[in-house]
Amino acid sequence: MRARDVMTCPVATVAASAPVSEIADLLIEHRITAVPVVDGGGRLIGIVSTGDLLHRATDEHFTPPTSLWKESFWRRSTGRYSSEPDRADGRTAEEVMTAQVMTVSPDADLVTVARELLEHRINALPVMTGDTMVGIISRSDVLSHLASHGDTINPLER
Repeated sequence: MRARDVMTCPVATVAASAPVSEIADLLIEHRITAVPVVDGGGRLIGIVSTGDLLHRATDEHFTPPTSLWKESFWRRSTGRYSSEPDRADGRTAEEVMTAQVMTVSPDADLVTVARELLEHRINALPVMTGDTMVGIISRSDVLSHLASHGDTINPLER
């Protein structure tokens, strides 16, 4: 099996200027866990996942630090100390998206796709032919294939 056999297309996308509330509504309405962010020419520039949006709901963002020392220690130990703005403060897709997007080709086998999703702890991979997004494959797509072919030894290799 290949990515092209189970990918979802057409792909729901958002513009870089899309407000976070619109992105959340889209994810809920379409029952998806990630949405690609595209520029004016339709080229992939990032992806927003439910995890990216959940940064906005973390307790440490909304509660003031109890001490500057604790805040500094927390930021250093979790890697959240940088000169970049906190994604939890983002208001648009561009401000909350993950810019380094992993992708796969339509010819990628499902074993490779499943490994990428698990090893990198991501929810979805845009499927690309050159610079053109032709689909998206999510954990749910792979799981649906497994459910419908669960009687084989390794249904991902069919």
